[in-house]
Amino acid sequence: MTVSKWVNRAYPVYRGSETVEKVAREEKTLGFSTIVVMDDNDKLLGTVSAERISGEDRSKKLEEFIVESPYFCLVDDYIEDAVLMLIESRDFVLPVIDDRSRVLGAITVYEILEALMEFTAMDRSGCRISMLLEDVPGSLKGVVDALAESEINILSIVTTTQEDSRKRVVIRTSDTDIGKIAEALEGSTAMLESITEEEGFSA
Repeated sequence: MTVSKWVNRAYPVYRGSETVEKVAREEKTLGFSTIVVMDDNDKLLGTVSAERISGEDRSKKLEEFIVESPYFCLVDDYIEDAVLMLIESRDFVLPVIDDRSRVLGAITVYEILEALMEFTAMDRSGCRISMLLEDVPGSLKGVVDALAESEINILSIVTTTQEDSRKRVVIRTSDTDIGKIAEALEGSTAMLESITEEEGFSA
């Protein structure tokens, strides 16, 4: 899934020619910490932290404080790329640009969290299955096949590596019949930890 779906096009973007006065006034209302700055052709110039301009001469222009940031996303980048960039930048906001460097908006940690919710199907009702599997090729296939044979629809699969060379696997299904799911997994090699019904929620 690409960044395009999650661009916050309402995020405030300013031109370098605009004054500290205007930005500082709007920052108090909107509460942003990173200022995205573009030129008169809508191309990204860089960013400025709201803290950096605090206390500065209100008549100065933003272009005097711009940091040409190496951290930004192209609209066609994968959402995972945006996550890595946010971690590396240690910021909460990344400008999003098109292939001509024109600013389209920004992606923030809040959009990332919304994407995570969709990736993991947390917004859907169903069941959450937690299990441990040997970290070897094909171990997950047996679980997926067992669920498919019982006509249990999988919404998402998330895995994490354990210290003991096993993987913890969390599967979310649209089926809410815990007994049916448990029966389907009886013959698999998975060590079942829990099956819980979840109502799901939305942002």
